[in-house]
Amino acid sequence: MRTYVLCAASLCIICAFMCHIPSSLAVILQTTDKIVWASVSESVDLTCQFESTSTNNPRIEWKKIKNGITSFVYFEKKIVGALKNRARLIKPATFVLLNVTREDAAEYRCEVTAVDDEKKYDEIMILLEVRVKPAVPQCSVPQSVAFGTTVELKCLVNDSNPAPVYRWFRNDKEVPQYPERSDGVYTINASTGILKVCGVRMEDEGEYYCLAENNAGYTQCPSQLMNVHSVGQNGMKVLTTRAVQMSDLSTTKPSSIV
Repeated sequence: MRTYVLCAASLCIICAFMCHIPSSLAVILQTTDKIVWASVSESVDLTCQFESTSTNNPRIEWKKIKNGITSFVYFEKKIVGALKNRARLIKPATFVLLNVTREDAAEYRCEVTAVDDEKKYDEIMILLEVRVKPAVPQCSVPQSVAFGTTVELKCLVNDSNPAPVYRWFRNDKEVPQYPERSDGVYTINASTGILKVCGVRMEDEGEYYCLAENNAGYTQCPSQLMNVHSVGQNGMKVLTTRAVQMSDLSTTKPSSIV
């Protein structure tokens, strides 16, 4: 009976040792960032470091995964594929991407195989996001609005990474930071680019433009004039002085040259 107990105890010790692999016998990777941002034309490091390994010169591979397609970018100790002349490896396994383009945005996987370790394989996935300055916004500003009504000015960007923040300007002063209105309310949605003016007043007349901005830069649309008119007792539009002046300028014939 005593011999049986000793054997059982020995088996438990052996099992516990085999089930727990010491870190010195396992290849373990780590990275500084699993999501990395870079702007176009910058260089960026995709960090892949060994936390532990007992194998000299383990096999290192890097793969790019985009749109469900996996391709090698580092294989058999050299840069391969489309990045052949635009990347390098810093020991032990950090992948440096030079002159970043929009097409480089993808997931990158660092794979290390260490044949002398008990745990012979480990990998780390890193997402590369490429910053893109907003495209020129498409702005919609009504040419003429009635006094006291509610109106929306719209601004839309079709291409930007990350998504832009929108700002509106009237006569080169940011809305609503130009002088306080006598009445009414402004509402700006910085995410959708919509400026809502409730209870339009005469002081709301002017030239408006929208600016779209992210951490890669900013763009803006050309300014557009919004006239404000009141409605007379007979239901006819009553134009403001500015609108009348603009109309007169457009209809005035040039004087003849003597």
